[in-house]
Amino acid sequence: MTELAADRELQAAQAQTDAGSYPDGSTEQRFATQTAAELRDHADQLRRGINPYEGDTELWIPRKDGR
Repeated sequence: MTELAADRELQAAQAQTDAGSYPDGSTEQRFATQTAAELRDHADQLRRGINPYEGDTELWIPRKDGR
């Protein structure tokens, strides 16, 4: 889960960078900022051994065993 956490941190950083490219107070900026916060939260949970995606039946995350 450490690798997935690191990936989520990179995605959060990109989302935060994207947020800075939108006008202040815009819907896009708020959405990108919220997405970055959620990704950082997911990374934190993964580092603590909690899988935030466990109950999500709509999201497929590839695993090393191919499932």
